[in-house]
Amino acid sequence: MARPGAVLLLLLVTSASAVRYRWLDPVSLHGPAVQTVSAVSAVDCGRRCEAQTPQERSGFIYRPEDGTCRLFSGDCRGPAVNSSQQTTERYMARVVAPGSATDRCACPAGFSRCAGRCLQRLNTKVNYTTAESQCAALGAHVAVPRSDAENQCAVDTAVATVVWLGVLLVPGVDGQYTGVYTGADGCGPVPISHRWGREQPDIGPEDRIILSAPGSGHWIDWHDNPASALWLPLCQLALDYHPDCP
Repeated sequence: MARPGAVLLLLLVTSASAVRYRWLDPVSLHGPAVQTVSAVSAVDCGRRCEAQTPQERSGFIYRPEDGTCRLFSGDCRGPAVNSSQQTTERYMARVVAPGSATDRCACPAGFSRCAGRCLQRLNTKVNYTTAESQCAALGAHVAVPRSDAENQCAVDTAVATVVWLGVLLVPGVDGQYTGVYTGADGCGPVPISHRWGREQPDIGPEDRIILSAPGSGHWIDWHDNPASALWLPLCQLALDYHPDCP
C-alpha cells in the first residue's frame, strides 16, 4: 500500500474526442505494480503510463526521492469510500467508456446511469452463481454499491424488489464469521456495518448480500443470504464509470 503524501494516481476519463487525466492525491492503489521504470518527474512517469493502452497501464505511483515510476493495471473504478468518512482510501480507476458520439454520459442499451455508473436490473429470480453469469454475459458484474449515492442508485434501480449485490463474506478459519465483506468489482473490502437491515446479519451460511428496496414486501436495506436463494440480479458495468456524470 502506498504511503500517504507520496502517491499520485492517474485517473483516465475518456470523451468522444480525447483522453484527459485527473489526479487524486493521496490515494491507495489496488493490486501489485506490473512494471517499474525510472522517471525524472511525475509528469514523465505519467507520460510513460499514457503511452500504454488504458487496459495495460491504468495508474502509477511516482516517488521523487528515488525517481521510481511504478505502473499499475487493475479493475477498480473510481473512489471507493466509506459514507461516514469521505476522505478515506481511494482505489485505482482504469478506464471509462466514452458513452455515445452524442452523449458522453450515455450508458449502453438496457443500462441506466446513476451516480456515474451504469446499472441494469434483470427480471428473473436466480441463485447467486447464475446472477454472476447473467451479469457477465452483459459485460458487467453483480453491483457493488460503495457510497451512499451508489446505494441509493441500487435502491432506485431495484424498484420495490429484492436484488443480489456483488458483496461476499470473507470466510474465517474453520468457517468462523469474520464480519469482513469484499466486492465482486475486485476493489477490496466493502464497508457494510451501516447498511444492515433489521436483525441483520444472520451469520451461519448466509455468505452473500441482497438489497431489499422499499415496497418489496421485505424488511429494507442489506441482508445476508445463502448463495442458493433466488433473487433478481442487479448488474453494474465495470468499464463505463463516469464520476462526473449524474
